[in-house]
Amino acid sequence: MFEWQTLKFGVWKDSFNAEAKKYIRIGEKYYFIEKSEKVSWFESVHICRKFGGDLALIESAEEMNAISNYLLKEGYDNNARIWISGNDFITNHNYMSLTNGLPLAFTSWSIHQPDYPGIEHCIHLWRKDSAFQMNNWVCTQKANYLCQRQSYTRCRDIY
Repeated sequence: MFEWQTLKFGVWKDSFNAEAKKYIRIGEKYYFIEKSEKVSWFESVHICRKFGGDLALIESAEEMNAISNYLLKEGYDNNARIWISGNDFITNHNYMSLTNGLPLAFTSWSIHQPDYPGIEHCIHLWRKDSAFQMNNWVCTQKANYLCQRQSYTRCRDIY
């Protein structure tokens, strides 16, 4: 059984793994961005949850800009691919959040995106021109990932 511990400075770890993930504040939320490991969208979901988070759910233009600016400042280039929450497994081009189970309230698609219905089901960020934008991609492709520390964003009653 896992025992989650909150450590100082926003570091989370479980008692079975000595590795800790450092969550940093970007805008109003706390995130962990994996820089060295590239995994599938499915693996990134598991890893984020293992360390007390979910794949990031970007909910506004302000949040998207803050994340994009951070990634640019950290030197992510045009080759960067970063998994975030969102997929269209149920209905093509009807993207839902894995984080809260609701349709995405905000998107910032790159030009001509999303494309390839029935093939590309998962959302990642990529750099186009001078900013990061959303793109749909094959879920089994390998990419870095952006975790968001869990808070109120879990599934909630909407009745």
